[in-house]
Amino acid sequence: MLSSDFLDEFKRVTEAKWRQRPINPHLYGFQFQQGTRWNPGLSEEKIAEYEKLLGIRFPHDFRAFLRAMNGTDLPTLNIYGYRPEPPHTAAGVYSYPRDIELVKWLAEEVLEDRDVLTATLAAGEFDLTTALSLVPVYEHRYLVCTPDLKSSVVLSVYSDQDAIVYGTSLQEYLQREFVLEPRWGSDLPIDAAGDD
Repeated sequence: MLSSDFLDEFKRVTEAKWRQRPINPHLYGFQFQQGTRWNPGLSEEKIAEYEKLLGIRFPHDFRAFLRAMNGTDLPTLNIYGYRPEPPHTAAGVYSYPRDIELVKWLAEEVLEDRDVLTATLAAGEFDLTTALSLVPVYEHRYLVCTPDLKSSVVLSVYSDQDAIVYGTSLQEYLQREFVLEPRWGSDLPIDAAGDD
């Protein structure tokens, strides 16, 4: 299970990064706004309520994550590089109950063509057949919920024909998505990533 030490350090590193890094005007795609913070975690009662609304039991790792932090406080921002298009915002990391309707919609939409998605992932040697549900975590990243509550695989799903395993565990995913710089391309431990 995700340890409180890992989660404390993860929160410290990500918030330090967001505090220091302004929006890059050259990038397309959603970016965390400067000063973004994690919302406080959820109580056991709220986590159980969240599970009930989705009709699923969360993996142990996701429950530990939700106890420590519950989504981000500011929306992410896409300024579309230097195009004259007005900026757009998105939810950031999904939060309960703020984003429950979006989470429910995304969870249903991603499995609309489950057979094609299952075949796509099977080509990458991942078996989706045991999944009871896919729960959106951030943008197009989904936590796979199965009867095995010790498993916390995270998928990146752009479409039912464009999907990969993005983290073999929630911890690996969190480091890859929020701590590691894309140019590094290696799985560094969280404390090696620094506060850049």
